[in-house]
Amino acid sequence: LTLELPAIADQIELATSTLNAVERQTEQLEQAMTRARQRLDIGGITQAIGRLFVDERRNLPRFSDYRADVRERRKSLASIGLAQVQVEEQRRELTPIEDGLESVMAAVRDDVADPDELNVLRGEASELLRARRDLLTQASGSYRTYVRMLGDLDVAQRRLLESAEDYREFLDQNLIWIPNTSPIGPSSFANLPNAVAWLLSPGAWLDAAGTFSSAIMGNVLETSIALLLLLAALLAQPALKRWFRKLSARLGKLSTDSIFVTLGSLAIVSVQALPVPLALAIAGWELQRSPVPTDFAESAALAFMTTAPFLYNVLLIRILSAPNGVLGTHFNWRDDNLKSIRRQLDKVIVIGVPLVFVGVMSLTTSEQAYRESLGRFAFVMLMLLFAAVSWPLGHPNKSVGSTYYSRRPNSWLSRLKWLWFSLDVGIPVGLAALALIGYLYTAAILVDRFVETLWLLLGLILASLVIRRWLALERRKIEWKMALERREAKRAEKEAQKQGDAETEPDGGQAPLRSTPLDLDSVGQQTGKLLRAGMFVVGVIGAWGIWADVLPALNVLDEISLWSQTITVDGQETIAPVSLADALLALVIGIATFIASKNLPGLMEIVVLRRLELQPGGRYTINTLLRYIVITVGVVSILSIIGWNWSRIQWLVAALSVGLGFGLQEIVANFVSGLIILFERPVRVGDTVTVGQLSGTVSKVRIRATTITDWDRKEIIVPNKSFITEQVVNWTLSDPITRVVIEVGVAYGSDVKLTHRVIEESLRANPLILDEPEPRAYFMGFGDSSLNFKLYMFSRELGDRFPIMHSVHNDVLDALRKHDIEIPFPQRDLHVRSISDDAKGWDPGPPAPASPA
Repeated sequence: LTLELPAIADQIELATSTLNAVERQTEQLEQAMTRARQRLDIGGITQAIGRLFVDERRNLPRFSDYRADVRERRKSLASIGLAQVQVEEQRRELTPIEDGLESVMAAVRDDVADPDELNVLRGEASELLRARRDLLTQASGSYRTYVRMLGDLDVAQRRLLESAEDYREFLDQNLIWIPNTSPIGPSSFANLPNAVAWLLSPGAWLDAAGTFSSAIMGNVLETSIALLLLLAALLAQPALKRWFRKLSARLGKLSTDSIFVTLGSLAIVSVQALPVPLALAIAGWELQRSPVPTDFAESAALAFMTTAPFLYNVLLIRILSAPNGVLGTHFNWRDDNLKSIRRQLDKVIVIGVPLVFVGVMSLTTSEQAYRESLGRFAFVMLMLLFAAVSWPLGHPNKSVGSTYYSRRPNSWLSRLKWLWFSLDVGIPVGLAALALIGYLYTAAILVDRFVETLWLLLGLILASLVIRRWLALERRKIEWKMALERREAKRAEKEAQKQGDAETEPDGGQAPLRSTPLDLDSVGQQTGKLLRAGMFVVGVIGAWGIWADVLPALNVLDEISLWSQTITVDGQETIAPVSLADALLALVIGIATFIASKNLPGLMEIVVLRRLELQPGGRYTINTLLRYIVITVGVVSILSIIGWNWSRIQWLVAALSVGLGFGLQEIVANFVSGLIILFERPVRVGDTVTVGQLSGTVSKVRIRATTITDWDRKEIIVPNKSFITEQVVNWTLSDPITRVVIEVGVAYGSDVKLTHRVIEESLRANPLILDEPEPRAYFMGFGDSSLNFKLYMFSRELGDRFPIMHSVHNDVLDALRKHDIEIPFPQRDLHVRSISDDAKGWDPGPPAPASPA
């Protein structure tokens, strides 16, 4: 404790000084932002203001350093808290002091027999324990002070970060509209040699190398891990090429081709493009971690860190478009298009990447002359290179997109193809012009956002290609499975025709019960719409995130308040505004919900449902429930965004519940019955049912009513409540086997035993009748003119009932005639009770002669 207390005091003093420095820096930032606002209001948009804002932007504190301090401070707080707990436990053990003294004396009492010596030892032990308790109390107080000081420092640094973030946003929003350099002139050319000499200075690069080495020595573990990753990426290149060739050999074969082949190839390509960008990123990362970096080293670090991702993306696309690469073998891109892409990307790698490095390094230096000369020239040359590359890649008649334009000439993308071409070439040229007239910072910020938007667009295109290939593979497998099923069905039908077992269904008969075939065209349209809508929503959200910090017009949407809502934060209710941006977000979610609810079943059919063994109505039930879930989640999200949370709408819901209970009780009953039908599934799509006097096949189950298609192909709308509250016959709920009953009468005098044997033999010979349960015929009684038999048999499917009746009547009639068993006509006796006098005297005359043949 004696050694720890001075160290704690030193830490407290250091934290106090750091806290004072942070508070001063925060105050300086707030004052600088106030002065900047005043200068902007008084001086207006001028070149001097722009230069001042650029310098202020460069001098902002590095957020990464403070975030690292916050992480280290949290670790220190954890260790200090544990030490404080231990000190408090030891201090409580010494209170009261007599308890601790007795435990100490008990340990030495057996070794010391002299009472006087024991008293002396007791006094010394008491003084030591009191001194230890005082030290523990002092240490506990020091720890509390240190923890409180660290807490204050954490709050102060968070305030500093918030102030710096606010100042950065203010500078970014205004710098984009303010000229920050003088238009290009003779001075720009005069300063160019000095700027080039600064860039190529051996002494500056040696100093940067020293900074790099010192950073490596100070972070040995992290540097070793990074270098091991780089070494692994380099050594894995030959193996990656072999794996890629093995995966490519699996393409096109239904038994081996899958989406995992494409995903694996993309993973291999992503690692193949990694070594050089990773080396640049490690160099920039190490230079940034240096405790005392020079201005040259800081600029070089930013240049390395900016060039690394740019080079990685370009190399990734270059490898994807290589001969026998992913774009050609997996997505069937044309060879001439891929060759054009490779040729232009090679220009970007050879010329563009060095220009990016030189431009970033020159634009981030503190020397204004270097920024306006070398930095501007590098930027302008880079923009002209982008324009030159965009010309062959974006031309409507000669570019990569010409194939799409020719295939879909009526799409809105094709109709605006010349607009896209103008933007592809015009934007880089316009940015170069902005840099030449003095808006260098504006052009640099805009090109950074445009490049990020380009990477986002290319990423969405690649994701769309992967998803489309996955859907195409799944559809191909489904088509193959359906083709096999059709072939097996035709084979079975031919065999049945050869054996003479097939029976023709009479007109007006009941159609056999079959599951509705999967409409692949409809499913493909649904998945295509869902994919396009999803990519569009992701693109809009991503573009918003890229451009929101740059364009004040987008931030204005957050400042336009439409109404307010009450939210709960940390247990306290506060009023938060609902902005126009929230309303637009709710609109986007609403559109996405509508599109998803309409088209998600198609995606489910291809992705999930085809892999499950479902009954005819199972797919419909899952899709319907999924649609309800999507709509519910979308509606709840929209209401939450616009401020209509449950606490606000619960009274409205209660009032509507009362109104629904009285005025719309039938609709509510049908809705609840529809949910019961979907979950309990007493009636499914494809089932044959009888409700009252109505019979047919269930074709749709909606929120309010169920549609039944009868045998005349008429659609009957039946309220869902009828299926729950009334008696319903479901002929195919759990077992499609049904009993068929036919009545047969024979004449009096017929041999009953022979008749019974003949009928049962004909029933057993019928292939449509099930052998188990066994068909039976029973002599049921004596009719007016016949001996009555009833025939009981069972059909395998509901669609076999009419064919069974047809064949049984024919077979029984043929069998009875063969054995001379008569089927009688109805007999009637006529008793004449009276006759008129005219009838008595009537003479019909002689019979007419027969007509000649």
